[in-house]
Amino acid sequence: MAVNDRRRTDTGVLLEQASRIQTLNEISRVVSSTLNLRTLYDTIYEQVGRVMDTTQFFIALHRPERNAIDIAYQQEGGVVYVDQEVEFGTGMTTVVIEHGMSVLFRTEDEFDEFLQTHGLPAPLVGDRDSASGIFVPLNTGNRTIGAMTVQSERQCAYTEDDVQTLAVIASQAAVAIENARLYQRSQESVAQMEALLRAAQSILGTLDLRNVLDSILTGMREVMPYYFAAVLLPDHSKGHLDIAGTVGPLDPTQRETMRIPFGEGVTGTVFCSGEVLLCDDVRECEEYIDHGIREVLCEVAVPLKRGDTVVGVLDVERDSVGAFSQADLDLLTLCASQAAIAIENARLFTEQQRRVFELQSIQSIVQKLTPLHDVPAIAAVINCELKQLIDYHSCRLFLLDRQHDVLVPILLEGSTQPELRVKLGMGVAGWIAQFGRSVIVTDSLNDPRGTQIPGTPVRAESIMGAPLIYEGRVQGVITLSKLGVHQFDQNALRLLEIIAAQTAIALDRSRLYDELRPEAVTDELTKLYNRRYLLERFKEERSRALRNGHSLVAMMLDIDRFKTVNDTYGHDAGDVVLRELALIVRAVVRAEDIVARYGGEEFCVLLPEISADNAERVADRLRLMIARHAMPASAGVDGISVSIGLATLQSDDGGMELFSRADLAMYKVKHAGGDRVCVVSEDAFRFTEGGRDLVLSDEQHLA
Repeated sequence: MAVNDRRRTDTGVLLEQASRIQTLNEISRVVSSTLNLRTLYDTIYEQVGRVMDTTQFFIALHRPERNAIDIAYQQEGGVVYVDQEVEFGTGMTTVVIEHGMSVLFRTEDEFDEFLQTHGLPAPLVGDRDSASGIFVPLNTGNRTIGAMTVQSERQCAYTEDDVQTLAVIASQAAVAIENARLYQRSQESVAQMEALLRAAQSILGTLDLRNVLDSILTGMREVMPYYFAAVLLPDHSKGHLDIAGTVGPLDPTQRETMRIPFGEGVTGTVFCSGEVLLCDDVRECEEYIDHGIREVLCEVAVPLKRGDTVVGVLDVERDSVGAFSQADLDLLTLCASQAAIAIENARLFTEQQRRVFELQSIQSIVQKLTPLHDVPAIAAVINCELKQLIDYHSCRLFLLDRQHDVLVPILLEGSTQPELRVKLGMGVAGWIAQFGRSVIVTDSLNDPRGTQIPGTPVRAESIMGAPLIYEGRVQGVITLSKLGVHQFDQNALRLLEIIAAQTAIALDRSRLYDELRPEAVTDELTKLYNRRYLLERFKEERSRALRNGHSLVAMMLDIDRFKTVNDTYGHDAGDVVLRELALIVRAVVRAEDIVARYGGEEFCVLLPEISADNAERVADRLRLMIARHAMPASAGVDGISVSIGLATLQSDDGGMELFSRADLAMYKVKHAGGDRVCVVSEDAFRFTEGGRDLVLSDEQHLA
């Protein structure tokens, strides 16, 4: 293969890599766009099929509760099979799930050898024999939920690049599947809850907990007068009852701050025992806790029960001794039964609404992260969007520098936080990075991991954090903090872990993009930008020039009689000429000018914010520098000349007209003999040389 052709082939490979990155971004966005499981499986299959052979395709999910593998989706020969089940521990998929590893086999012999090495039987899924295939795990954070497989009837149908590509898709697919499964379960729970609500409509007509509580207390008062009543609901994480609703003379501050520990007082005792407790005279009742209402002399507390579970306590008090009869107790018990149903239904409804909101918020975050490649931009999205799900005061994101065993903070634009690097094992973030586990620190002052930042006030705060894990390795840490103790619960930690998994994927995608980006936009031979990058920058510069009223000039250069160099001295000599020319152009033009190899021996320089006269002077100076430059011996020729065309952006240019005009002007020079500059303006062509306009003969114009 000729050298220039080989270079062009290498450039094609780089373009293909860039295209693959863009395709993966598109696939991630499409895969994240649905919460319907069947639609999601079809979408994953279609998207994988964009980049590799999917003659046979499987999505297998681990069902540990049944010790089985659910072949949730199988596409083979145009036929779709769903919900097949095989025993866990009996095949290749089990190995992939247990070890979280990817497997590539290029031939049937490699596949058979792998089965024999691991003592595995022949595969049980699918009717067609495959000659090559890839197995990759479906990972969500540090958990493997299943495996994805593509197989082909052709040998060597896949490469290591395909394994990496499928692994990236599988990571996004795993999160999408988990989200869809969670959403499906949520929808099923909502449907079940709605059936319960229809049965409860005769009891209460609202699902708002505040309205439910008000209706219970005010409705009960109409049939059984009382002096004070309250509904108390448990906070299991803190071990006490909170006053959720009251009617009567209780100070609002008391209502907000009063906490009844489980097992203490009348209501705390009833919550633990599940039995009615009557105090005919509170002055003689050991369980009674004086809450400052002197008029109260008699109290009864009734458990709010759903089955055998106590979900709260109904407390009623009167201002006379022995004020409750057996009929009152029976009525209170009936009210408590109705109240328990209404409260639990309202709680379930609120919970399901919250879960749906959480899933929608997570989906929104994933969609916003998918197109991002810039690490600070990813961090900014997380910091902004996470507040929809979790209440916190401060969010910190760190990347793990494994070479120095430190966590490096990702600082947001305008951040005033100190740029403190955290050693592995130090503080909450360092502990998370070292052990790869999520954690809730309920009180930073009483936990050895709650290190104090020098120069900040000493104060108690709650800290919660999760590792950013991708492909089984800790990549970084995310922590949230909030003033006060016991500010985070397990549900908040669950949400943080989901977002941490998405963040890890986004950050790794950013890393891969950064690694491949320079190669994708650079011409390998000349080390100048390639045509693809030039056109990307042109769109930005054109928009900026038209918006700000600035000029933009395009300069096209083509080596005169370059074919003679290649034909006479060989393509190696031609490559030397191209590299030398690239060095000269880069040395002459300004740092802000964009220099690219446009194709073959043709180069393009985009000059922003320059006058037409100055652009002509630059072009002529460049022409002279090239003509006077002594080529190295390996170039075969002593020197070269170039034809240069100049064009200026017009206000009505809507596309690539600027390049077309400059290219046409350059060809005018070549037809006139080369080694000149031609400026095109309003479809008129003007030749210059050494700063002077030239008048060409008819023969030169028609050459």
